[in-house]
Amino acid sequence: MRWNVPRFAAALLLAGCGAIDLDSDFMLARSGYSIDLAPYGGEFSIRVHANELQQLGDDVNSARFHLYVADRLGRHGICPGGWEPQLCAQPEHCVHRTRNSVTVSGRCIPG
Repeated sequence: MRWNVPRFAAALLLAGCGAIDLDSDFMLARSGYSIDLAPYGGEFSIRVHANELQQLGDDVNSARFHLYVADRLGRHGICPGGWEPQLCAQPEHCVHRTRNSVTVSGRCIPG
């Protein structure tokens, strides 16, 4: 009986890892990013950990950051035609920075 307990615990852990939400804090800590999809489609917010952003040059307008976001979206089958930042009258409404992360609003390009 004792031998089955570690197996059960391992199976439970693996099952839980497959059910991680893309927009969770755990996803941000584990992968350096998390994605929040709008329920009506085509729009999203991506939150990137501050350490990850620093490695990308700390500029959300850079080509390197845009490629990073496109790659992460593509890993989950989101925005196959590409993406672009949300258009905002005031840029600070589309980019939100905290001490630990930066959140960028974007939308999928139809394609």
